[in-house]
Amino acid sequence: MCVSCPGATNLREEMHMSEEGTGRAAVTRRSFLKTSGLAAGATALALGAHPVLKTLAADLSAGQVAAEGEQIVNCVCRPNCVGFCRHNVHVRDGHVVKTSMASFPDPKYNRICLRGLSHVQRIYDAERIKYPMRRAGERGENKWERISWDEAIAEVADKFTGIQAEYGKQAVAFFTMSGNHSLLNGTLPGLGSRFQNLIGGTAIDVCTDSALQVGYCRAVSYGPTDLNTCNEPADWANSRVIVLWGYNLTEANIHNWHFVADAMDNGAKLIVIDPVYTHAASKADMYVPCRPGSDPALIMSMINVILSEKLFNEPYVTAHTVAPFLVREDNGLFLRMSDLGVAPVEGPSNAQGQPTYIDPAAVWDPAAGAAVVVGSVEAPAIEGTFVVNGIKVRTAFDLLKEEAAKYSPEEASKLTDVAPDTIRELAALASGEKVANLGGFGSQSYTNGVMCGHALATLAGITGNIGVSGGTSGYLWQFYPGVNWLFTFPTFEFGPKVPTLVFQDVLRTGEYKGQPFPVKALHVSHANPFSNMVDQNVWLNEVLPALDFVVVRDMVFSDTARYADVLLPVPHWYETEEISHVGGQHPYIQHSAKAIDPLFEAKSDADIYRLLAEKMGIGEYFNKTDAEYIDEILATPLSEQMGISYASLKEQGVMRYLPDPYIAFENGAFLTPSGRLEFYVEKPATRMDYGQTFDAEREHLPRFYPPAEAWPDNALHEKYPLVLMSERPRFRVHTQWFGVPWLRELEPEPVLKINASDAVARGIANGDYVEVFNDRGHAVAKAVVTQGIRPGSMTYPKGWQRHQHKVGSFSELTGSHHDPVGVNSSFFDVLAEVRKWDGEA
Repeated sequence: MCVSCPGATNLREEMHMSEEGTGRAAVTRRSFLKTSGLAAGATALALGAHPVLKTLAADLSAGQVAAEGEQIVNCVCRPNCVGFCRHNVHVRDGHVVKTSMASFPDPKYNRICLRGLSHVQRIYDAERIKYPMRRAGERGENKWERISWDEAIAEVADKFTGIQAEYGKQAVAFFTMSGNHSLLNGTLPGLGSRFQNLIGGTAIDVCTDSALQVGYCRAVSYGPTDLNTCNEPADWANSRVIVLWGYNLTEANIHNWHFVADAMDNGAKLIVIDPVYTHAASKADMYVPCRPGSDPALIMSMINVILSEKLFNEPYVTAHTVAPFLVREDNGLFLRMSDLGVAPVEGPSNAQGQPTYIDPAAVWDPAAGAAVVVGSVEAPAIEGTFVVNGIKVRTAFDLLKEEAAKYSPEEASKLTDVAPDTIRELAALASGEKVANLGGFGSQSYTNGVMCGHALATLAGITGNIGVSGGTSGYLWQFYPGVNWLFTFPTFEFGPKVPTLVFQDVLRTGEYKGQPFPVKALHVSHANPFSNMVDQNVWLNEVLPALDFVVVRDMVFSDTARYADVLLPVPHWYETEEISHVGGQHPYIQHSAKAIDPLFEAKSDADIYRLLAEKMGIGEYFNKTDAEYIDEILATPLSEQMGISYASLKEQGVMRYLPDPYIAFENGAFLTPSGRLEFYVEKPATRMDYGQTFDAEREHLPRFYPPAEAWPDNALHEKYPLVLMSERPRFRVHTQWFGVPWLRELEPEPVLKINASDAVARGIANGDYVEVFNDRGHAVAKAVVTQGIRPGSMTYPKGWQRHQHKVGSFSELTGSHHDPVGVNSSFFDVLAEVRKWDGEA
């Protein structure tokens, strides 16, 4: 039988779909409340121009008590990197009837937003996937045949087994993203990684929003994207100056805006550096609309001023950075004591059980006129050129000064379009105490994004604004570190990993790193790649046809779900018990209870993996209960020390895992090989190796180089003169919440924001439907003509589905060009043109 969705009873009857599976029932607040016995509350819809705002804003106090006949369950909203609010989920007669703000151990982290308040409509979404289905039409046509779970599991297992037998284990690829950050069912570490490694399948690295952390972390820690590198948000209130670099905080990370507001109430200055006049910019003491993609040049010019005018913190620079380290002119490496005839000593074994060797760096002792081991002299030289044992060396600080000298405010002004005096003012503000330079994903969304993170770390290091209360830098991303990663590879074997940015090439050629590497099946979970990834038309027109089989797990009919061969329904977060161990806004690990049973025939990801594993002959690795596996994942010395386990989390609900307050790199305790902030990177490395080459010489120090596409000097600029950027909207997280009716009332359709001067030049008026296009694709949206964006730029809210556009999709216009070091999608590094739409497809 070819269907879109069967009939349902009671509340579910309100959530039916059309026969084609693409319609949306008109689910009103009144019909929902009437069905759930709360009709009295519907009168709020009559209030105001946007009744949804008043309806959702009611009863926001924390710690609400249950009404008569109602049960309150504590759950966690975990859509992506920056959520993890704790919710009261109000349940009546087995139905979730509303959500409210739950009490947190630290009331500063009590938060809920419009997305959190509208979860009721996500749970009872008209396009909820209700049971396993097999494609009945062409891919993307959204026609389905209902099948049983036994049929679905058998088909997926048989397809995977057959494809691997014919093409090799790597031929089954797994695309998993951040749609469910949780310990067991979600991304990190999750039973999914365990399953993928056990069958030897290929993990697809998503290459999303990583460049800032790569650049920052290579200066302050071991890993390319280490976590917990920023002071916790509550400490931002202690800052004297807060600088938001491409950080649309009030929309993308709304939960943390109040900490910035608290700092401002305490007298702090807010500076916003962004091509777009955001809501945060409207509150700022200083707004700097720099040229898109020029942030590294602006930061380097600030460093230039700070160094040349001696505004840097010399004691901190000397003691806690590699400024005094001697760098060899011949090979760019630090001069080591072994270069002076002192043999290295054996250190502790590394994670792989291999021995390590300690070979300390050398610094110059001015009093002795000689190179000595670092730490043996209180005041080593931080400037100078020397010859040691016939080797010419310079201090790392000298090399930084030399690089920064290229970015005088006058020269940087040509790159950034920021006035020289403004650059000097920014430098003066940044050189003081208690300065928080907070990076957002906007600044790193170009091919020079790694340099933005590297430069921010350097700025923090030379001013001493890191490791102190009120002084911090980088991007907020907090993660419970006491995770047993051995859980993901119980046989000590890893499947291969391929970045999304070269996945299309792998499918075209059947090769990876010069070796045969056919991929024929794709498994997607917690992700919507056919909507979110760059080069959307390549994914639809080249990637999909090259795949013999696509299986997707989702809760609703997303873009990616519509292109599946087999579609498996998974629950909403409130329908499973979980541990939330990521805290994009707070340093707490949380137990998330199950509020209601999974609706319809949805199964948890853990249960789906159990079924697949049993069918594919690896069931012995999936035969424990959820609670047992959670304890296995938490079985680490850190968890034991902190008393964190499944039982303790279930009992306490919320447990803090970082010191209170958490100050990243407090007292200059960096996680680099030297234990110092390494603004000079001795041995640059890529975030991941896919066989690429890169210019290691360019990566030692922060510097500016133009984005690959979105720059005036690009020859393509004449044909496509406008830079196209996206923005993280308040009403979605990537594509999640794309169909929630209450939020669609507030944001009904895709729009394109364009500067008034650019609009006039093209005959575009506010409210016109326009077509934005380049050689990769096009999209039609309603024009919003504004002065709130730089001339020569356009922006659109991210996360709309293809079927929500009149024509095309914004993701069609983005490209796969990327920096080989950061291996990150350059979502803003896009040139395009726009014209009034002629009504043609």
